[in-house]
Amino acid sequence: MIRDWTIIQDTREKKPLLFPGNIRVLDDNSLPTKKKSVLVRIHTVRETLKTGDYLLRGYEGCTMIERKGSLREIAQNCLTRKDRPRFIECLKRMKDSCEDPVLLLEGTPLGMTRVTRHVPEPAAAVDALMRLLQEYGIRLFLLPTQTASHRRASGEWALRLLINGALHHGNPS
Repeated sequence: MIRDWTIIQDTREKKPLLFPGNIRVLDDNSLPTKKKSVLVRIHTVRETLKTGDYLLRGYEGCTMIERKGSLREIAQNCLTRKDRPRFIECLKRMKDSCEDPVLLLEGTPLGMTRVTRHVPEPAAAVDALMRLLQEYGIRLFLLPTQTASHRRASGEWALRLLINGALHHGNPS
């Protein structure tokens, strides 16, 4: 079992997730029914990534996470002539560069349907996103991040996604 993991966080992340320094994970050297866990150390480094916002050093081809901060950002990325082509290129690069691309959208299901000044057609933004994710085979995770405790919990979920993706897909880059 790997005891040290390094998360690479893109330098352009404006509101990065909060990751723990240590985390208990299921021991992959024993059966899950044994319920054995091991403590692993987490290191976070900031580097400019060509694609995505988070990945594990040495496992760049396994799981990659692109974070979007709000439905407003999704509406801009999916519904404007200026940003849609750039967002589609990002999705293509994700699909081509890793086995398990993930889009992490911050917010709650209730907030995704609310009409606002910046998102007058939330249904159009959500549907445009869903269609693009389907087309490019990218999974969606919706996580609340309104408070510091939400950001820490979301960081832990993202970390578990990355570690388990690395263990599942296995081959270090």
